[in-house]
Amino acid sequence: MKRITVAGIVIGSALLAGCNTSSTSPPDQQFNQLLSVNTLTLDPSDHYSVEREYVGMVQAGQQANLGVELGGKVARILVDVGDSVNAGEPLLVLDTQLLITQADELRAQQSQITAQLDLVEANLKRQQSLKKKGFSADSEIDALNSQRNALRANYRQLTASLAANQLRQDKSTVYAPYDGTVSARFVSKGDVINTGSPTLTLLASTSKEAHIGIPAKQLGKLISHSDWQLRVGPDSYPVTLLNPGARVDSGSRTVKLRFALPESAEVIDGQLAYLQFSDVHDKPGYWIPLSAMTDGLRGVWNVFVMSDEDNQHIVERRSIQVLHANAEYAYVTGALSSGERLISDGLHRLVPGQAVQPVKKLPLPLTNRDEAAL
Repeated sequence: MKRITVAGIVIGSALLAGCNTSSTSPPDQQFNQLLSVNTLTLDPSDHYSVEREYVGMVQAGQQANLGVELGGKVARILVDVGDSVNAGEPLLVLDTQLLITQADELRAQQSQITAQLDLVEANLKRQQSLKKKGFSADSEIDALNSQRNALRANYRQLTASLAANQLRQDKSTVYAPYDGTVSARFVSKGDVINTGSPTLTLLASTSKEAHIGIPAKQLGKLISHSDWQLRVGPDSYPVTLLNPGARVDSGSRTVKLRFALPESAEVIDGQLAYLQFSDVHDKPGYWIPLSAMTDGLRGVWNVFVMSDEDNQHIVERRSIQVLHANAEYAYVTGALSSGERLISDGLHRLVPGQAVQPVKKLPLPLTNRDEAAL
């Protein structure tokens, strides 16, 4: 009986010793058991910027649908789509055979009138010679003078008709009004076209422009801007604003602005162009990573910050308002103060009032705080 009692006492003492060892662990061991969290120091900003792009199209400074002033049959087409031409270069020729025949007829009539004038001049000299000898009447001389004047008038009329004929022949050829590129052809050889019918579309090779539509509410900010950048494909170009916008388009509800591209820009008519614009909003707040946010009740966003209580780091919940967000960061305002330590990630492991162990982390980089589109 004594042996059982002694054994029980020994076992009980060992258990008590084990309990005493667990309860008297050093404070450093308890601290190491706290959950480690990543933090960042809140740095305030007085504004945030949003990188915006407004889309438009590249257009030639001049675009002409070249037509003919006279109707006729297309005899020759000297250019085709994609050809580069110089100012004054012939592009298309109409058949002028009828005009050439008409010119020959007019010149024959002139020759006839010239022969009649020679005869009248000879008769007039003869009558004047006879008059000096008293054998000619004044009425005959007057009749010859009148006939000569009529023939001269007819000759001038034929001369004007010949000039008009030559002008029609000249206008039967379509010339390039400026240096450019042929972008479209509407006729073929042998087609009979009417006056004013378009034949070719010519795009000017200089003075390229971009037409960009922007919201009317942004017009004030955009007009006051000076450093314009336009992106066409992979390349960006500095551009100059040509006009401040005149009206709101009824279809797109935007105001169309015209920008002049540099002459060195390698762009094609019809390419999409994107106007790059930094929209600055003067509102105080903080840039924080999206991983530092968690959703709360009724659509409210929350963050967790650390506060020091009794030499411990305690998790606190704060409500915030998101002013702007991109793929990685959000610009927020709310119950936050400059210099506070914000828990940057792992919020699903935390609850308000929990003691945690912070891991030192640098402040949010300046580039991430000031740029909205990363």
